[in-house]
Amino acid sequence: KRHGLVGCAKCTENEGEGSGEGGGGGGGEGGAGEEGGRPQLPGVGHFERRGLTQSELVRVQGYLQPGRPAERLFRVKEAWMTRGDIATLAPLTWLNDEVINSFVELLRDYARQAEGAGEPLPKVHICNTLFYTKLAESPEYTYGNVRRWTKRAKVDLFSRDLVIVPINQGNSHWTLGLINLRQKRFEFIDSMHGSDGGRLAVLRRYLKDEHQDKKGAPLDLGEDWVDISYTAADGTPRQTNGFDCGMFMSRAAEHLVRGVLVDFTQDDMPDFRRRMILELAQSRLAH
Repeated sequence: KRHGLVGCAKCTENEGEGSGEGGGGGGGEGGAGEEGGRPQLPGVGHFERRGLTQSELVRVQGYLQPGRPAERLFRVKEAWMTRGDIATLAPLTWLNDEVINSFVELLRDYARQAEGAGEPLPKVHICNTLFYTKLAESPEYTYGNVRRWTKRAKVDLFSRDLVIVPINQGNSHWTLGLINLRQKRFEFIDSMHGSDGGRLAVLRRYLKDEHQDKKGAPLDLGEDWVDISYTAADGTPRQTNGFDCGMFMSRAAEHLVRGVLVDFTQDDMPDFRRRMILELAQSRLAH
């Protein structure tokens, strides 16, 4: 299903303001993923990206040239990318869900290949952009709407280290929910550093329902499971304009899949946009 452009009304309202206060469920266990007693996002080391070559930049600019919005440019899996879709990757433009879902497919491919090669990266499952809406907002929480999704994807969530859930908040702002099974955490990443607004409670309920349905037994999410909404104090990236929430969310998911620190900044957004066009066109992540 193709949606219209997803604007970042929340970002526009908060542009130029200080960091919002995030919620938090207290600290997790010590060791990896902790710094100064504060929980940290999973990931080790900085990911150094190579610069795009001149020929790659020329290719990217060609896709950004004006033309018919419905013109088909290339396919990512079964989805055609049109000139209108790629235009949402121009600077200061809101990404649409077709672009984000196609990028999710690249992340899934990368994760599958890394796991198949035995690379020491997190075992992840990445949901598409419709998952949370179907689960929680159609018009209310309905597990039955997504009950068969993991079966169709042939994935056992409870064999994963991390479940990554893109969240479209009111068709106006992109955030990211995480079910961190390895560290027993429900985590929320918002480039405006807002609170989760009850969304982690939804993911808790979903995980319990999924366990009951697929394993035939209740799941105890006791005191050792915590909720964390990351804030500026945790060093998570901060958005400073009203357009880039979709890119922040997408690249945070990429860093988690790669097992590296989520440590990019607003200054990286122009390169991230150009790079995503190239990645979609070649149907694989760039190095």
